[in-house]
Amino acid sequence: MGCLQSKHLEDPVIVPVEPVEVIKAEPVEDDYLDNHEEEYHEYPEEADNHGEEYHEYPKEPDYHVDEDREHSDGYHEHHHEHRDREHPHDDEDPYKHRDDYEHYNTPIGELENAVKEEVKPVGDAIEEVVDDVVKPALEEVKQEVEKRLHHLYFPECYRKHRPSFYAAYARAARRYGFEGGRYAGFCTRNNIVVKLKGRRDRDIDHEVPAESIQNGAKASMRRPCFIALKENFCSLEYVVPVKIGTPGITAYLDFDTGSSDLWIWSCELAGVSKYFKSHHIYNPRRSETSEREDGTWRISYGDGSSASGDVYDDIVSVAGVTIPHQSVECARKLSRAFLADGGNDGLLGLAWPRLNTVEPHRVKTPLQNMIEQGVIDKPLFTVKLGGKNESGFYSFGYIDNNVTSHRLHYTEVDNSQGFWEVDSQAYSINEKIYKRRRNTAILDTGTTLVLIDDDTLRHIYDKIDGSEYDDHEGGWKYPDDARIPEVSFAVGDYLFVIHEENFGFGPADHGYTLGGIQSRGDQQFDIFGDVFLKNVYVVFNQGEKTIGVAQRD
Repeated sequence: MGCLQSKHLEDPVIVPVEPVEVIKAEPVEDDYLDNHEEEYHEYPEEADNHGEEYHEYPKEPDYHVDEDREHSDGYHEHHHEHRDREHPHDDEDPYKHRDDYEHYNTPIGELENAVKEEVKPVGDAIEEVVDDVVKPALEEVKQEVEKRLHHLYFPECYRKHRPSFYAAYARAARRYGFEGGRYAGFCTRNNIVVKLKGRRDRDIDHEVPAESIQNGAKASMRRPCFIALKENFCSLEYVVPVKIGTPGITAYLDFDTGSSDLWIWSCELAGVSKYFKSHHIYNPRRSETSEREDGTWRISYGDGSSASGDVYDDIVSVAGVTIPHQSVECARKLSRAFLADGGNDGLLGLAWPRLNTVEPHRVKTPLQNMIEQGVIDKPLFTVKLGGKNESGFYSFGYIDNNVTSHRLHYTEVDNSQGFWEVDSQAYSINEKIYKRRRNTAILDTGTTLVLIDDDTLRHIYDKIDGSEYDDHEGGWKYPDDARIPEVSFAVGDYLFVIHEENFGFGPADHGYTLGGIQSRGDQQFDIFGDVFLKNVYVVFNQGEKTIGVAQRD
């Protein structure tokens, strides 16, 4: 038997100590490791035997969900259940088994009552301070924060109806110019946007009229451009109020992280008076602060739609931020597709400056001017797209930390093509992680769908019972009552979930829903549009060339 001797007492105190048995750890056998190697998932060949092969999807342990998930309600319930088993009486009232009368008539009870009487005036004083000082101060802070958040609106013409899947998919094909691949229903061929015949027949079905792509257009001969707007299904376009000029007009612009022009409907358009009821028209001659700049601009698309005009220097105010000397591109000519669009008064591009189309010299984008003129605190903007029962907003120079309980995770941006492009080298289905080597993605508020490679796309829809490719619509669909798996995509080193309520684009025929995730064709990068962005809060930091993403609850 051993003993312990106290170092702080004059006389030694002998404390008996029982011998401790040392347990030796057993080594792990080699054959155990051999039987627990990393798992791989291999897909069977497709039933129609058209020679399509699946990649093997190795389990990837290096990607993470947000650490905050481990603090979820389930974790705490388990923790408290365990605690209650170990210490069943920890929360028990110590006076539970006493006679109440006896307790409150002892000196201890009298002392408690006296303390309560003494503390009551202090509590009343604190309550008075909260009402008179703290609450008004918090209200001021709330109002100040609200000024920094530029709320999104649905255009009036989309209150009951919105552009169709046909329009959303064709618009992405127009913007990025991809070929069809195995599953893309639309593509660009010879600079023309076309609808393909079907999954097994990749010939052209028909050219897509520009009027069927542009938001707010009338229905084409082949497809309706609008569908009924239902709750939970994604919206094709949000608009934001922007004030231009002095005294100025407030126009509703499409904020777009995939382009870099600020252009607006102007009084220089031929026959502009017929559009006064459907659009807010900018007249630089009526603005006290406008000046003509050298330069012209032109935006054209493969479907034949185009916009062009000249450039003015004027004051622009957005999200409580005033930008002096901002270049405003005034539309002098708009193609029929744009003239038919009742959804917005123009566009404000938030991509990198190299995508600006003004010639002979590019002009500075609004964000670029905000940063260089020092009118915002930080060189960034943030985006929260609205979801069910909640509004969305943009903010400039300010990060709203109240959007979500999850933390922001940052990753570097490749801006060599002018887009907000990031690494996205993994995805998960029902929390099982699969690697995508050398894959990247563009975060684009100007695109509605999520567009990914064909192998990953097929893998996801194979997990949904009853899903199938619809040749008529040009994309994947699934039964309305199908169980949707939890699907996540990586931005940098972290995976972010697309919530089930945001997974579908909208209704298809005969009890089916069109998926919000579709094929990117032969494009070499993914496009994460609104279907992804509605699930996260995003910080676009132009000063540090990073993107920060936080999962929303």
